[in-house]
Amino acid sequence: ATLTDFGPVYHNMGLAVGLYSHVEIAPREDDRLIVETEGQGAGHYALGLRHPVVLGMMRFFQRIEQAPLGVTVRVKNEIPLNSGLGAEVAFITAGVIGANNLMGNLYNRTELIELAAEISGEPGNAVTAILGGLTTYVRKEPHLYYRSLPLTSFKLLIAVPRVEDYQHPKLEDNLPRRRVLDSMSRVPLLQEALRQGDIRLLSELIDVNLLREAIQQRISGFRHVAEVARLAGAMAVTTSGGGPAMVFLTEERHDRIAEVIETAFGNLDIAAEVFVVPLDTQGIVISMMQTRS
Repeated sequence: ATLTDFGPVYHNMGLAVGLYSHVEIAPREDDRLIVETEGQGAGHYALGLRHPVVLGMMRFFQRIEQAPLGVTVRVKNEIPLNSGLGAEVAFITAGVIGANNLMGNLYNRTELIELAAEISGEPGNAVTAILGGLTTYVRKEPHLYYRSLPLTSFKLLIAVPRVEDYQHPKLEDNLPRRRVLDSMSRVPLLQEALRQGDIRLLSELIDVNLLREAIQQRISGFRHVAEVARLAGAMAVTTSGGGPAMVFLTEERHDRIAEVIETAFGNLDIAAEVFVVPLDTQGIVISMMQTRS
């Protein structure tokens, strides 16, 4: 899974965390396309050409003007869909990488990143899913520039409340200048805090988020849950992507705070999943006929 637009970051950095999509792609001797899914979001997509993994594969096959006769795709997904954690981009990226692997690795990593970013329309998630760790990126048409940044790993709490008909917010057209400048000024120090794994410093920086107010309005009990988590020991909370994922920082008692957060949502009659996850520094992992992103 990938965090983007977290804390003061907006469309310029990504952070990979330890929730994964496991995708196996194998050639068939007939001309059938078989897609099997389990885990998060199983059944959400049509089992065929409309599945994002297959979309990524097909776009790669179109680009190289080659394709196997038939394919079996098996997806085991840990990343909640439509949560601001980059699940669909992970699917597309796995499809692109898996198809390249299947066809004999015709593309190098740079070409794969650019293709996954182009297909998904979300370069930050694509770059971070492939590289892992902390990344920074800029899209300057027709090029995508990106780098991996130093990172000390630690654990995060991620809560994903189930919000019916959730609509991802867009950035306001007329944000106050002071608010934008405040957000921008925090990014270099946030980068240094991530490099050092300084959770206390991070906690002082991530309370500013250009999308946070809009996300809070879409999640009943956001402030209540954030306060309950704080009383239990959480040091700060931010959001990821366009939500509804909430990201909590703490130096200790991760499992206990996770229970408190889940209970707080439950007391509001809101179903929520809470994960204790490390940062991921590997990115996509390829084995024979299989990719994980």
